[in-house]
Amino acid sequence: MCGIVATYRRAGGQAAESLTVRMRDELHHRGPDDAGSWADDGVALGHRRLSIVDLTPAGHQPMSNEDRTVWLVFNGEIYNYVELRERLRARGHRFRSHTDTEVIIHLYEELGEDCVRELNGMFAFVIWDRRKRKLFAARDRIGIKPLHYFVDGDWFLCASEIKALLLHPRVRVNVDREGLADFLFAGHTLGSKTLFAGIRQLPPGHCLTVSGDSFQTREYWRPEYRYDHDRTDDRVVAELTELVDDAVRVHCRSDAPLGCHLSGGLDSSLVTALAKRHRNGLLDTFSIRFDDIPFFDESTHARGVARHVGARHIEEMPTSEELMATYATRMWHQESPMPNAAGFTYYSISRLAARHVKVALTGHGGDEIFGGYPAQFRAAFGTTSMFDFTAQPRDIELSAWQQVRRRIRRQGFRAITEMIQARLTKKTAPGFSELWMQSHCGPEPTRNNGLHAEFRSALAGYSPRQEYLAPLEHAPTDEPFDRALHHDLRVFLPSLLNHEDRASMTVSLESRVPLLDHRIVEFLATVPPMQKVRGLVPKALLRAVGRPLLPASVVERRDKVPFASPERVWLHAGKLAQIDSLLTEERSLDRGVFASDDLRRRALEPHARFAAFNTELWFRLFVDRDPVWLELARRNEPRKPAPFPTVPHIKEVALDVTS
Repeated sequence: MCGIVATYRRAGGQAAESLTVRMRDELHHRGPDDAGSWADDGVALGHRRLSIVDLTPAGHQPMSNEDRTVWLVFNGEIYNYVELRERLRARGHRFRSHTDTEVIIHLYEELGEDCVRELNGMFAFVIWDRRKRKLFAARDRIGIKPLHYFVDGDWFLCASEIKALLLHPRVRVNVDREGLADFLFAGHTLGSKTLFAGIRQLPPGHCLTVSGDSFQTREYWRPEYRYDHDRTDDRVVAELTELVDDAVRVHCRSDAPLGCHLSGGLDSSLVTALAKRHRNGLLDTFSIRFDDIPFFDESTHARGVARHVGARHIEEMPTSEELMATYATRMWHQESPMPNAAGFTYYSISRLAARHVKVALTGHGGDEIFGGYPAQFRAAFGTTSMFDFTAQPRDIELSAWQQVRRRIRRQGFRAITEMIQARLTKKTAPGFSELWMQSHCGPEPTRNNGLHAEFRSALAGYSPRQEYLAPLEHAPTDEPFDRALHHDLRVFLPSLLNHEDRASMTVSLESRVPLLDHRIVEFLATVPPMQKVRGLVPKALLRAVGRPLLPASVVERRDKVPFASPERVWLHAGKLAQIDSLLTEERSLDRGVFASDDLRRRALEPHARFAAFNTELWFRLFVDRDPVWLELARRNEPRKPAPFPTVPHIKEVALDVTS
C-alpha cells in the first residue's frame, strides 16, 4: 500500500522533479516507510512506500527493469505474485527482490498492456515505457485502490489522491457542479467525475495510455453473466468454498503484522475464521462499539467469533466528541463530502488496528456480491420479509406524517402532487428502476427544494438519473436480482471502497477485502439468482460456506445491522451542536448550495443536515482554503490527541477470549 504520483509533459523537456517530490510528500500518510522519485525527458515519477511485502530496501520505488527502459510506481498488492514470479522465472526473467512490484514490471515486458488481465489484487499503477515514450496506468477491477488524473494541453498528471494534484500550478480549484449534484442525489459522484472540475478518477477495471498527442482510456474487465444451470447446490457451495478459502489465503500474504476487522456479522466473521487457519500464531481482531446506542452494539457476536476461532479481540468505544474533533482531518483525507458518519466508524476501527498491525482484512463486499441488502430483495422480489427489522432503533424512526413533511420540504408540493396523480392514473406500482432509486437516492437536484435556487439554476437541467441508472438498465443480464447486484458492484461499491481506502490510509494501515477477489465475483456471475439466494435467504451461499466454520448464532442471523453510523441518534440527543452552529454561520448561509431559510431555521432532517455539514466543510477546506480549518486538518495527526475540541480518553480494551 503506497501513494503514487506521475507528471508527464508530452512535448518533452526538463521534468519538474522537485515539484513531483512535493506532490509525492503530500501523500506521506500513505507511505511513511520510504520515498523515492525518478525523472526522464518530460516525465517524473514519485512514490511513498508502506512496506508490506519484502520489507528490505530492495522494494524501493520507482522501480525499473534491468536495462531501465520500463519504470513503475505502484500502489496496492498483487496477491498472486508468487505464482506469477515462478512463471516469469521459467521464461528467463531474473528478479532482484521478493516484491510483487517487480512482478508487474516483468509481466509488462511479456504482455504489454494486457498484463493487467493476469493480476489478482488491488492496485493502481503507472508505467513509463522509455522505448515507446508511452505512459500506461491501470486500476484494479473492482475499484479498491484510487487513481485520479488531470489533463491540460500537453500536461498529464495523476496521483493516488487529489490533494497531490492540487499542488501543481496547472491545476485550479473549481467546483464540478455536476459532481456535487451527484453527491446530493446519490451520496457520491458518478462515473469518472470528482467534485473538482477537470480532475477525473479512472473507473474500476479501466486503464489509460498517454503518448504524444494521444490520450485514451479503455475498459479491460467487466463481469459476464453466463449461468450454469446444471450444477447442484452442493457443487456450487463446494466450488465457492474453495474459492473463498483460497482468496483469504493469498490475502494473508504479508511480511508485516496482519489482523482482522471483526464486527460479528457473517462476512467479517468468515474472513476471520479463514485467516486464523492460514496465519500461524496469534491473530488480533478489532471492533468498535457505541455503548450509548445498543442497536449498534454487536460486541457479543464479535467476542463470540473471536473466542470460537481462538483470536485475541481488541475493542474501542469512540464518542460523539471525537467524531467532531477528527472531522477536519478525516475530510481532508476523504477529499469529498460524506453523506453520513460511516467514515468515522471506518476511521475509528482503522486507527485502532493501526496501533497493533500494519495490514487488516475486512469483510467488505459480502452484501454487494452475495445479496445481503433489503433493497436488492425489495426491487427484485417485492419483499423484505426475509430480514429481521425488529431491532431497529425506534427513537430515530420517522412517523408517516414526518416522512411526508420531509418529502414536501425536499421536493415541493408540485412534485408530490404529480407523483400521486401518476400513481392514481396509471394504477401501477413503481417500475424496477424507480423502486431502486427510491431505495437509494434523494430527489433529483433540479427539483430538490432543499437546495438553493441559484444552485439548481446553475445545473442547467443536469440530472444524475440517467448515469446513475445506466449500470442497472444496461446490465449484462436480464435477471432483476443480478441487475441489482451488478449496480451495487459498479456504482455503490466503489464509493464504499473509497471510504475504506481513505480511512485506513489516513493512519497508514493497509486494508484488504478478500471477498472481492475477482475470481469470486466472476464465479458468482455463473450462478443463477435463485441459486444464490435459495429460498430467498439473504447471502444463502455465503452462509453455506460459513456454516462449518462459525457459530450458528452468526451464520443464521437475519437482523440487518448496518456498520455502526450513530450520527442520527447523536443529533437527536443534541450531542453534535457544532453541526448546526457551522450551518447557521453567514458564510454557510451565503454558500448558495442549500436553501438558506432551511439552514437558518435548522429545518433539515438528520441525513440532510449531515450532507449539508459535510458539503460546507469540504468547501472550507478545498475551495476557501480556510486557514483555521486547514490548520485543524493538518495538526490533528491520527496517532496523536486531537487539539480541538478536547477529546476524552478513548478506552481500548483487549479481551482474552482465547481461553
